Order: sequence, then structure tokens, then C-alpha cells
Amino acid sequence: MESEQSQNFNERLSQWVSSQGFWFQVRYSMSGGKADGSAMYHLLRISFRLLIFVLVAAIGYWVYLVKRTEGAGYKEGMQAALREVFSASDSDIRGISEERGQIAISRLFLEGDGNTFFSTFEARNVRAKKRLLDGVAVDWNPGTVSISSLNMELRAGADDSESAGLISKVFYRNVPGTTMNSFEVADATIRWGYSERTRGEISRSVMKLQRMENGMKIQFKGGTFSQNWLRNLEIVNLEITCNLEGVVFDKAEFRQGKGTVDLSGLKIRGGERPLISGVAKIRKLDLEKVIPPALGAFAQGAISGDFQVSGSTNTSEGVAFEGLVTIEDGDMITLRERIYLLKALSVVDYVRNYRRADFREGSFHLKTGGGGMVVSKLSLKAEDQLTLDGEMRVRLPTPEESSAVATKGTGGGTPLFDAEDAEDDLVGGRPTEDFTLRRAAEASGRDAKKGIGKESGMDRIAQAAEARRLEIEASNRLARTLRYEGMFRITLPGDAFERAERLAREFPVDPTTGRIPMMVPLEGSIYELTLKQAEDIYQKGTR
Repeated sequence: MESEQSQNFNERLSQWVSSQGFWFQVRYSMSGGKADGSAMYHLLRISFRLLIFVLVAAIGYWVYLVKRTEGAGYKEGMQAALREVFSASDSDIRGISEERGQIAISRLFLEGDGNTFFSTFEARNVRAKKRLLDGVAVDWNPGTVSISSLNMELRAGADDSESAGLISKVFYRNVPGTTMNSFEVADATIRWGYSERTRGEISRSVMKLQRMENGMKIQFKGGTFSQNWLRNLEIVNLEITCNLEGVVFDKAEFRQGKGTVDLSGLKIRGGERPLISGVAKIRKLDLEKVIPPALGAFAQGAISGDFQVSGSTNTSEGVAFEGLVTIEDGDMITLRERIYLLKALSVVDYVRNYRRADFREGSFHLKTGGGGMVVSKLSLKAEDQLTLDGEMRVRLPTPEESSAVATKGTGGGTPLFDAEDAEDDLVGGRPTEDFTLRRAAEASGRDAKKGIGKESGMDRIAQAAEARRLEIEASNRLARTLRYEGMFRITLPGDAFERAERLAREFPVDPTTGRIPMMVPLEGSIYELTLKQAEDIYQKGTR
């Protein structure tokens, strides 16, 4: 009976205890141990308070990690880190944000000093994966870093071997605390070279970069490629391997209309003066892409040939090309009537028209470098109309020749050439030059208003682009002042001077070939070539 009453009491006690609070139940459950139970109760209460403190601290730290990119200190710290890693003299970051596991930077600018591989670097809309603890508690692995546009000016070389070594180390340096191994750029423009002889560019191309253990792989597709006289070639596939030894073009395939250029196997050995070696395989390439713009009115067509590439992007000689140009099936070189001699021959030969001479057979040896060009072993044939043999040298003008003011490209004197003089003056001369100088003055004015040293990195990017544009225009003007020297020999059909007795006596038919040979000396600018001889032929061949 007593046992049954005790059992009923315990049941009612358990029901009552279960209806009490959590802490009372814990203390009651430990009360059987008396002092030990009380100690355990206090220990448990301290543990719960500590847990609550840790939770509050964790929530506060999480809020800090989420909001830290909004503070000025985070931006300044990132700029300082970039300057240190890339040996940059200046940096500017705009629009940093972190959300949904990604970090985004709207614009990033770096300006290099003498110990890094670039002069200016601008990237827009940079995005990468980034968790809250990346770069804080663990190394940051952003995966593939995507960039919407990249605009970079590479350094052509270094002042000495020590500087070259520093540049190389910066180029292959890993950012501490990160493992950035892959980059994708939707619109990449990369320029190099400090003069017309060394200048090159990859423009508006899709770029992918993959870091490797001993270097990196870079791939370009789309956009255009330029180097010296190879201009605006469409990039089909350009794959480059970079390491401490230098740069190798594993694949370098370009296209322009029906023409192709292959630079695969080209090597650039690193150092203070990067040395270039390789072969440029050119097939059916439009002359417009390889001759100065000023010559476009004089010659057109397409050429083929294999050219040895040599030189450096950091010397006054620049990058040089040398090889045999052949006119293959489908190729053609056309000389236009803007060459005065051809226009004069069209007047005195009453049977044929020389205003356009299409050479479909022949070859010549071409060598470029140091701002000049040498054409030798030239032998071309335009069916029965005209043959052309000889050699020619194109060089930069001397200071005395440059200082001479040439307002017209001809000496005038006959009605045959008067109309063309005015056209030369408008197309190739002073109006364009005045316009360029005016733009330069306007650019200088804008800089003066901003104040020296006050412009932002983005302003300096715009100024560098304007300066490069002015350099290209100045180079185009310089192409009009190049000096031509040499001697050509042409042959004409035997009846070319049938109605010009004076010319027939002066230029008799060669009985062995049945053609009229004529020596053509070359001297002066492109606008002066064959002028005196053309005027002489015109005057002697007309009545």
C-alpha cells in the first residue's frame, strides 16, 4: 500500500516538474547530487551565456565582412596591395561591391613605373567569385576572373638587365593569399612599341589567360593585330606561351579578305632588348595592309612571300622583315596613273593606256627596318604592256630635307600635271597637318585646365590614347616625306612611240627583244618620282 502511494506521489511530482521552466527542470534533475548538482547547474548556465556571446560576436563579424567593402579603408588597402604586387606608381579603383558570392570592380587603373611590364593598365567590370572568409581566414581562389574590357600599354623593354629581371618577376608574380590562375577578357586592347618602327597592337580581341607552373598560356580570338607595316589583320587564332625565357607564338593565324598571314613559331627572347625571330608566311595579302597610306593612290594589289622577322621592340632599328615577294596565281600588283611617267606614256602612245599597269608575273626581294625599305632583284611583267626591272631604296629624310618646306609635290610647267598638284596639297599636305596641330593644342589646353598632376588615372588613359592617335597621324605625314632612290628599267612595245618621232629617235627599239627599253631614275619624295622625265616625254611626244 505504501509503495503504491509513493508511486502515485512520484508520478504527480513528475507532472508538476515537467510543467515548470527549463532551468528549474535542469536544477531539479541535478539536485540529487546536492552540491555537485548545484555546481553543474552553474557551469551549464555559464556555458549557455558564453554560447550566446559567441553567436552575437559571429553575427557582428558577419555584418563587418558584408559591409567592409563599403568603407574607404578597404578600397585604400586594395589599392596599396595592387601597387605593391605590380610595382605600380599609382592606382585607382572605382565601384567595389561584394554580393551573392562575387566581388565586382567597375573600373581599375594602374600606372606602372620602370620596374613593371606595363605603362598603363585599365580594366572595366571585373568580376570573380569571393566568399566571406576568402582572403581573411583562408586563401582566396576566385576561379576564372572575368573582365569586360582591358586597355593596356606594355613596356617595350628595359633600360638595363637588372630592370629587365625585375619586370619579368612582376609579370609572373603570384598575389599573396590568392590563387588567381584563369582570366577571361571579352574586349582586350594591348599596345606596345614607342615608335612607328616598333609599334604593335592587339585590338578588340577576346582574350583568355591561364597561369601554369612555369609561366602562362594566352589565347586571342577575333579583333585585329598590327605590327609595323602589317596592319589591322583579323585574328583567327593567336596562342602564346610566356615563361621566363621569353614568348613563343604557338599558333598565330591572321586573315584579311582572301589574304592570310601565319606567324606561328615566332619567338621573342626576353631581356632589356627583347629579340624577335621567326618567319612571317604571307599569302595573297592586300597591299593596302602593308604599305604606308600615302602610297595607296600609287599602288594596289596583293602579294605573297615568306619573310624572316628580326629586330627588337626596344631599339631604334625596330622590327625588321626580309624576304622574297612572289606574284602567285591570283596575285597582282597594280601601278596607278598617279605615277607621272605612266600618265605621260598614255598621252604619247596613241594605241595603249598606261593609266593602270597590272603586273601578274614576277618577284622582288624586300627588306624593311630602321624606318626604311630596300627593294632589289625586281622583275615584274604586265603582259605585253610593260616590264619593270631594277632596285629602289626608301629612307627617312635627313634633317635638311625635313626642314625644307615643300608646299607642292611637283614642279608644274605643263597642263598635264597641274590638276594633280592641288589634289596632293589637299590630300597629303597642310590641311590635315593643321587639323592635327589644332587637336594637340586643344588637348594641351584641357591638361592645363586640370592642372599638372591633378588628373585621374582615367584621364591619363584618355590622354595616352590621344597622344597615340597624334603619333599615328604624324607617322602618316612622315610617310609622305620618305625619300626614294634607285634606278628602274622599263620596256614598252616596239610601236609605243610610232607617232612621236623625237621619242622614237631618243628611245630606239632593241632589235633582240623588239621592245623599247627606258631607264627610269628615282629620286625625291613619292610626289616627285618620275616627274621630270614625264614632263620631258610629254613635251617631246606631243605636237
